[in-house]
Amino acid sequence: MISGLQIGVLASGVWALGLLGALHRRAQGYGRRELFARAAGDPRKGVAYAFGKGMSPAAKESAREHLPTWFAGVGYHLGILAGLGYVALLLVGIELDGMLRLGFQAPLLAGALCGTGLLVKRAFTPRLRALSCPDDFLSNLLATAFVALAFARTISARLDAAFLAETMLLLLWVPVGKIRHCLFFFTTRYHMATHFGRRGTFPPASFPPRA
Repeated sequence: MISGLQIGVLASGVWALGLLGALHRRAQGYGRRELFARAAGDPRKGVAYAFGKGMSPAAKESAREHLPTWFAGVGYHLGILAGLGYVALLLVGIELDGMLRLGFQAPLLAGALCGTGLLVKRAFTPRLRALSCPDDFLSNLLATAFVALAFARTISARLDAAFLAETMLLLLWVPVGKIRHCLFFFTTRYHMATHFGRRGTFPPASFPPRA
């Protein structure tokens, strides 16, 4: 039998998806721009580059110069994805066991550690702290607590209520705070890729030289 907290998680998920969809439609409210210049390249190649090689540290100076942070970000996001998958399994009544549980625990634990490390770096690095706002800290706290509780829930079912309650808080915050970049990262990168792909500058002839 489905519990009240499970219903709350489902309702929060509907809220998050519905509001993200509304935000996306609002962002598209100005309509499509009519292009008159002849295409110098292929927008599809631009998209393939932007979501492929363009995401590697070799193509991003900000990542190349801060590799530990880049890898921590990858681990953090993989942990969040694993947590969302774990929630979905729990909602349909599937409990993890054996190797499957270990397969979820590894990215969840890594994600919790990476999220904590990124939060500590933001809080104690003067330049990052000066650039941050309360939303940055709250979004990180909610996401990191979600991953950490997901890992803890794989160990003890007694934490089920706490984990589901945290999931509700995270989903309610997703379209309100900066976590909404989970949608706009893809939409903005897609539009950038099609633009520069059409102009013939994506993919570039070569990666920028290392400093």
